[in-house]
Amino acid sequence: MYPVSQFRHSNSLLSISVMLEIVIVGGGLGGLAAAVAFRRAGHSVEVFEASPGSAFSEIGAAIGCPPNAVRILDSFGITNESIRGVEFAGITSLSHKGGPGIAASYGDIKGRFGNEWRLCHRVDIHQALQNLAFGEEGVGSPVKLNLNIGAVSWDPSIETLVLSNGEVRKPDLLVAADGINSTLRSHIIGQEVVASSTGVACYRWLVDAEKIKGNPELDWVMKEEPSGPRLVTSPDGRIMFLYPVRDKTIINALGTHMDDRDQSQVGFHTPSTRTSLLEKYKDFAPQYQEFLKLTDENAVGLWQLRSMPPLPTWINGRACLLGDAAHAMLPTLGQGAAMAFEDAATLGVLIPFDTPREEIANRLKGYESLRKERADFVSKESLENQVVKEKRRSYVRSPEMQKKVMGYDACAVAEEYRMKNFTL
Repeated sequence: MYPVSQFRHSNSLLSISVMLEIVIVGGGLGGLAAAVAFRRAGHSVEVFEASPGSAFSEIGAAIGCPPNAVRILDSFGITNESIRGVEFAGITSLSHKGGPGIAASYGDIKGRFGNEWRLCHRVDIHQALQNLAFGEEGVGSPVKLNLNIGAVSWDPSIETLVLSNGEVRKPDLLVAADGINSTLRSHIIGQEVVASSTGVACYRWLVDAEKIKGNPELDWVMKEEPSGPRLVTSPDGRIMFLYPVRDKTIINALGTHMDDRDQSQVGFHTPSTRTSLLEKYKDFAPQYQEFLKLTDENAVGLWQLRSMPPLPTWINGRACLLGDAAHAMLPTLGQGAAMAFEDAATLGVLIPFDTPREEIANRLKGYESLRKERADFVSKESLENQVVKEKRRSYVRSPEMQKKVMGYDACAVAEEYRMKNFTL
């Protein structure tokens, strides 16, 4: 039975409005974005997150929020001031041998794509989403957060969720936002699929921006225009990619390279060191070595970059996948979080308050039809821009593809679909 939300008059008769009971498994960026979208729609929402309270935060460092992601964050009421984002105005490309870079401005980004492009710390976005989901103030009832509880199984035949604390739930809608190593994915799609090894790995680390001040050899990092990432490449595909976040107080850095480890025998994320980082990029010019040396010895992580192959489906009855559980992708196009935000916003539009429980399965078919082809395309391009030599940096050179990816308005597309296919 649905929880009663309010009474309303319909055709002069008193009727009861109801809200759906929605369970979201996974409290990362995608799961929390879905929680916000459903709260704003007026539903009763619970999030189950396997991490304990002390570890409930985003791992990793920073992300680019391209215009299609900013459009959704803005619609939630997340201001740039609240997440301390830095303007992305263009990319400066540099050779690993040193010398002057080639600056490529993106021009009027808001005019081209409809919104700004921001560089943000993941933790700041995660906290902003937490505030909107769980805070007492705001639209709708606060989302309930359950920490240290993950999913064990989902039985599509009886639409029953079993949780790690032994609890059994039968929600009106289940959203599996439990990441690249999703537990629920196989239960929903009916087969085991894991993210494919790409043979690519990525060092990740942060540098306090104070450390680069007063050193002319490091002016290339942030002082020179345009505001945005610095891309340092070598002919063998090794890349240093760095940009400022949190009001330019932190430099987020990545070092991407072909992985000489057996990726099936090591974890997706393992600790690493500055020594290992310096060895991998030892032939890069002195100005880059100078930057690498600012890294703390044990403050480096090494991540496998894996890509989810296209799944046969994202849905099963009243359950669906969202974010990395459905379409984990390489960071090459900067669209991983953006695709999760689009998923969440689409669900929020397609399943508004007063949606009959009996319609959820059909609305999820709409969700898949709007989201799957697009996310699979972006995932494929993200992979090929990294591993296919002829396609490297093709996204940067293609205004048409940029427009297709970043000029997209997920909410408007979903609203148009809903108006055409449903009465509510």
